[in-house]
Amino acid sequence: MCMVIFAPLFAVFAFALCGGYSGQITVKVECLDKTQSNISISFSYPFRLQQVHFNAPLCEGKRHETLFLEGDYSSSTQFFVTVSVLAFLYSLLATVVYIFYQNKYREKNRGPVLDCLVTVVFSGLWLVSSIAWAKTLSGVKTALDVGQMQLLMSACRDPENLCETLEEPAWTNLNMSVAFGFLNFSLWAGNIWFAYKETGLHKSGQRYPSRTPSEKRSSSFRQYSQSSFDQSGAGFEQRLYSQASFDLSSGSFSLPQTNLGPPMLYRQMGSPTSKGPLIFVNESQ
Repeated sequence: MCMVIFAPLFAVFAFALCGGYSGQITVKVECLDKTQSNISISFSYPFRLQQVHFNAPLCEGKRHETLFLEGDYSSSTQFFVTVSVLAFLYSLLATVVYIFYQNKYREKNRGPVLDCLVTVVFSGLWLVSSIAWAKTLSGVKTALDVGQMQLLMSACRDPENLCETLEEPAWTNLNMSVAFGFLNFSLWAGNIWFAYKETGLHKSGQRYPSRTPSEKRSSSFRQYSQSSFDQSGAGFEQRLYSQASFDLSSGSFSLPQTNLGPPMLYRQMGSPTSKGPLIFVNESQ
């Protein structure tokens, strides 16, 4: 919903503040003979400053000179405005599809996947174009500096003449366009995760979690050890019950014969003539 509301609005602010900009510089030149002239220098989007020219007095009678500004900053500026317009149009199209063609949008999951890819692309375009436009704006400000304008005019380089700046360009709109460019990048980049969730790809990746080879080996080893232990324990218990016997008539108990070691005879502690049960104990070597 944030994309539906804010994406077209922020895109409009970005290209309107940049594409609709125009500025003017007015310089007053007062020559030594007290003649005065007001020079107006106008410029606008797309900032092809090398095409901007103006006439300046030479303070030598009625002679004038024609001067041109320097610099062409149109490429980065037009790239920024183009990205803004395309983002605005796509946002309007996406809004119409979300509202009126929701079933077509989710058919075979093509709509969400396409929307996610376009969101990633526009995020990159907003970042690149905003950085380029911010750098270009810095160059435009340097080229249109008032002191730089006065140095271009021969009359102002003469210390006997007086040059005064009456009007300077306002850079507020252009600065705001740069801010809206980065704001658009944040908006589109933040929407990547939500567009990805719409595709449902993250759910299919978590449906059957894969196990590492070490986990598989450990699990199979535990199963094999448990089954072996159960089988050996059952067999040992069966042999123990089958081999052990207890003689009720003689009152003696004999353990099963094993090959663990030579048997040792222990008599009952007490008198040598006393009779009692004999116990055979095997010691393992």
